[in-house]
Amino acid sequence: MTSIMLVGIAGIIFVVDFFSPPGFGWWALYLFPLMLASSHPNRVMPVLFAAMATALISIATFSPRSTSPSWQTLGGRVLAISVLWGSVALLRVLQDRSRILSAPKDSVHHEEQKRLRHLFGERVKELTALHRTVRLLQDSAKPIEEVLSQIVALLPPAWQYPEITVARITFDGMVFTTPTFVESPWKQTASWITPDGAKGMIEVIYREARPPEAEGPFLAEERDLIHSLADSLCSYLTRRRAELALCEAHERLRALSQQLMEVQENERRNLARDLHDEIGQALTVVKMNLQTIQRLGDTSAIAIPLKDSSAVIDQTLQHVRDLSLDLRPSLLDDLGLVPAVRWYLGRQAERAGWNIDVQVDESLPSLPQSVAIACFRVIQEAVTNIMRHSNATRVSVSLEEHNRDLLLVVRDNGVGFDVQKALDKAAKGQSMGLIGMQERIRFLNGSISIESAPGHGTEVRVRIPLPPLPITDSDRGFNLSDV
Repeated sequence: MTSIMLVGIAGIIFVVDFFSPPGFGWWALYLFPLMLASSHPNRVMPVLFAAMATALISIATFSPRSTSPSWQTLGGRVLAISVLWGSVALLRVLQDRSRILSAPKDSVHHEEQKRLRHLFGERVKELTALHRTVRLLQDSAKPIEEVLSQIVALLPPAWQYPEITVARITFDGMVFTTPTFVESPWKQTASWITPDGAKGMIEVIYREARPPEAEGPFLAEERDLIHSLADSLCSYLTRRRAELALCEAHERLRALSQQLMEVQENERRNLARDLHDEIGQALTVVKMNLQTIQRLGDTSAIAIPLKDSSAVIDQTLQHVRDLSLDLRPSLLDDLGLVPAVRWYLGRQAERAGWNIDVQVDESLPSLPQSVAIACFRVIQEAVTNIMRHSNATRVSVSLEEHNRDLLLVVRDNGVGFDVQKALDKAAKGQSMGLIGMQERIRFLNGSISIESAPGHGTEVRVRIPLPPLPITDSDRGFNLSDV
């Protein structure tokens, strides 16, 4: 495009010069496009333009407006050509000098750009390592050992010379290193101490010497990075150790609570047996003695006291039997959960006037004692709450096995209640019955849910995983012919 423009400008100047009267120095106009040609990247362009202008100046000597060329006219043309080529030479010298002067500036600019690109790359590596570390620290499901071993692998690529960088993280007796880890004098470290006194340290080591920077061979930004990583690890380890300590305390509390419930069940069983066997038998003997006294001689004077005493003993015996059965029904130990539930619901229905419905899966397997006791206590607590608060007329209980899970459901058509409000009270220790149900089921790795609303009855739903069935010979593919 520049070449075409130069040819066009030269053509216009030639036409003006060719048809102008002699004596006008139109040739001087060629100097302006010559300067334009000198700015072209191609250094040959000014020479080509000067050659073209020389030819045009020579042709214009024979302008039709002039008579035969005079020495004056020829001298002016020669001068014009000389000035033209002299300008070409001068512009060439100026261009060379400008290039020589600008060369150091270009070199400095190139080096600065190279340095900035290098620094930018280092910051990107550091931010990448920090970002990946934070992502790892957010995962509370991974063990601490796995997290630290993955973080130590992120350290070498984040430093200026990853090919010679190794790293080590130590914490509370644990040590995590990158492959080919060795000690050397070129080391950068950052340490921390958790609130419980556990000490940790990050070490980044160059295996070989490198040019000095802000901190030995290490950059100032790398010092900021290793401090940030140490602070993040300290916060993470403090949180994880607190979580682990809380989980351990919870497990200890859970084990203690389970042990207390087992002790409670044993004491209930022993107390129920003592009431039935010892106190019940003693009262029976007293009653028999009173009956014997009534049959002896004339007892008219003491007939009424004897009769009253016998009636009191009958009431006491019945009360002792009720206490014994409420503490631990012997049916639960002798015949299992289902007969005990049928007996218990029938007994409570007679007292409260309920219609009851007990649905049991016929294929229900024999239950472990811990599961049977937990289910019976949940039913007992639910029925007690129905009697006290619901004003129900119908109560149903269902027991079934599904995919090796025991499903227990207790329903009533009573007035219902606000479940969340009741759970809040239980959390504050104001309703031990709900807490007891939840704890019993939780010990068996089960789940319990309560659905209710004022005026819509209540449903207690329990799911307890059952132990796997024992493997029989048929399951193993055993055949006598193989023996």
